[in-house]
Amino acid sequence: MNTGVSRYDLLVFLHVFAAIVWIGLGLTGMSMAVWAYRHGEHAFVESVYRWVAWIEPPAIVLGPLMLVVTGAALVLDGPWRFGDTWVVVGLVGYVAALALGLVFQAPGTKRIKQLMEERGPEDLETIAASRRLDAFLWPELAILLIVLLAMTTKPVSGASAGFWGAAAAIAATGLLLMARGLRSAETSAPVTS
Repeated sequence: MNTGVSRYDLLVFLHVFAAIVWIGLGLTGMSMAVWAYRHGEHAFVESVYRWVAWIEPPAIVLGPLMLVVTGAALVLDGPWRFGDTWVVVGLVGYVAALALGLVFQAPGTKRIKQLMEERGPEDLETIAASRRLDAFLWPELAILLIVLLAMTTKPVSGASAGFWGAAAAIAATGLLLMARGLRSAETSAPVTS
């Protein structure tokens, strides 16, 4: 019986930890924002954005970086190949989630911060802009959950109908939540004549 921790075991631990950080922070931030919107606590949304700005550099940047580095090391150190279906899903999902973060989250967060400083968290334009930005985080979370599903089920190309069905359901849910969030943003947007 081997009681030691191998390099592979350590890599798995770091990889899972990085996934928990990235997905956990996303779900936590979204949960807090959804709660605040439903209860009209717009000042709390401002606190959520300040929390994200504080936690983002160490966790939201280093978590994904640790995730991809340890993932690549696991493929190189283990019995896996970069062409395995679940590895490809993981890599494509990683790139897609990062792209959504760079295209929407980073510039959107700066805009929200500026609006909150200039107009305050109760301003209708600020509320609408933050809801629009948060709506685009649902597909990112859906992508991360699909990657998590791929990592835990390790589908193979020929026998993975269940995986693809579940992935489609997760993606559809993310898109529906995004559409709902965008509709909600429009109803809170200021009316211009």
